[in-house]
Amino acid sequence: METKDLFLTMSFSFAVFSAFFCSMLLLIRLFESKDTFIRRVIILLVGGYTVEVVYLITVFFFIYNKEAFVQTKAVNFLTMLLLPVMFYHLVFKLTRLRTSEKFSFWHYGIPFILAAVYGIWFMMIPDHIRQNTDDKTLHWSTGYEAFIIFDYGRFYIRMVISIIYLYLAIRRMYRYKKEIVQYSSNIEETSLRWLYQIFGALFLIIPLPVLIYFINMKTYFSLAGLLIPGLLILLLNVTLCYHIFRQNFMLLTEDIIADKLSEQEKKVWEPLSHEAVNHYMTENKPFLNPHLKITELTTVFGTNRTYLSAFINTTYGLNFSMYINRFRLEEFERLKKLPEYENAEEEELVYLSGFRSYQSLKRSEKILRSLKKTA
Repeated sequence: METKDLFLTMSFSFAVFSAFFCSMLLLIRLFESKDTFIRRVIILLVGGYTVEVVYLITVFFFIYNKEAFVQTKAVNFLTMLLLPVMFYHLVFKLTRLRTSEKFSFWHYGIPFILAAVYGIWFMMIPDHIRQNTDDKTLHWSTGYEAFIIFDYGRFYIRMVISIIYLYLAIRRMYRYKKEIVQYSSNIEETSLRWLYQIFGALFLIIPLPVLIYFINMKTYFSLAGLLIPGLLILLLNVTLCYHIFRQNFMLLTEDIIADKLSEQEKKVWEPLSHEAVNHYMTENKPFLNPHLKITELTTVFGTNRTYLSAFINTTYGLNFSMYINRFRLEEFERLKKLPEYENAEEEELVYLSGFRSYQSLKRSEKILRSLKKTA
């Protein structure tokens, strides 16, 4: 085996075996978990890994076995269309703001319809024309112009769908980030910052196939076609697996936003005061609960979350998440000065202060510091 072939095979192996290994880990988590939501997220991700492996196998055929690739072109087309839809589906689940919010499975209709049309059409075309189809150049055959244009345009269809669903995923993420900070104090679990790494990898992976139209085929596959995507897919697979396995996302048990207030929330409540709120926070220290949500404080203050959130925003100039984390930072500094914690590890004090991790503390510290500078 030539060095180049060995290199390309290793690059494929990184992507394929990372998907396989991550699937095995998540299946273990699946059998351990009793939560329906987590189980559905895991099944979706394992399904995505499976589709990814099938897609990579067809790409492998494209490089090393043209005849096998021709026989699996419809499968290649289907998998390349399914992957962006499945990624958006995963982001949709992780960024739900209402318990009743459902993903429309019509999103899967376009990939299956396009792939079915292409597959049936492909089988009706004479073998010599099928063998002559090429993703890089157009080979005209009288009477089959429409099919040849469709076959050649598969790449552009894939690009358009990938860009559309990446945009939809980013838009949902933006909306989620805007609302979640008014609901939960757990900055690590609710921020979904790790998804930015996935977006970054996808921004690099999606445009790479464009190079095939501008450089030599062999150069493309030796330089960019497999090396860079293979490593990026490895990063993508491991990042998704790690955070889903660790459950670095919030389980939605109630609506984060509501279109209409409930009858209880429509009730006119007594106005809140800084003194009453601050007294409760300092005496009862609800912020020591790392999973504290705003709904847990509404009954305490005899109000609804809309009013409580607005009160915190206007009175302290902070969203709910940063308001709670400010108390945690103060508690952290207080504990550091106590004689009984003189020899304690910082990590221990972080947890005792209500933070879920040291990274959450540093992130909150940085955000609050920047808010002070702009105030």
